[in-house]
Amino acid sequence: MIAINEIRKIAQKMQASGLGKIEINGKNFSLRLHLAGRGSLFMAPRPKQRRMIKALQKGRFWSRHPLEEKRAIEEGTKVKAGDSLGFLQTGELLMPIRSPGDGEIIRLAVSNGDRVVRGRPLFTLLQTTAS
Repeated sequence: MIAINEIRKIAQKMQASGLGKIEINGKNFSLRLHLAGRGSLFMAPRPKQRRMIKALQKGRFWSRHPLEEKRAIEEGTKVKAGDSLGFLQTGELLMPIRSPGDGEIIRLAVSNGDRVVRGRPLFTLLQTTAS
């Protein structure tokens, strides 16, 4: 028997390498995978996953850049991978906090201007794509 997680890993490696077909035979199993369409795998969609976004260092959290009038992220906001979720200020330096994947912000754990320590949760993302 082969675990579904192992099948997913094999499929991801196939896709990354451009391999179109593979067949694996074991003592008690046989597995055959084919790439479908334009290099994508025909697989069931992955379930949404909760992902905690944490501060990478201590500083002060800002929900938007002080020179921009962009609206702050709120619970329920849909985001794409790489979108700015806020800023972490250390001294005079403002570093953007980016979304690790597509999804929806389902929890804000900090308020504008809060001091944070390394590892403190900032947001919870209900992620719809893996990264």
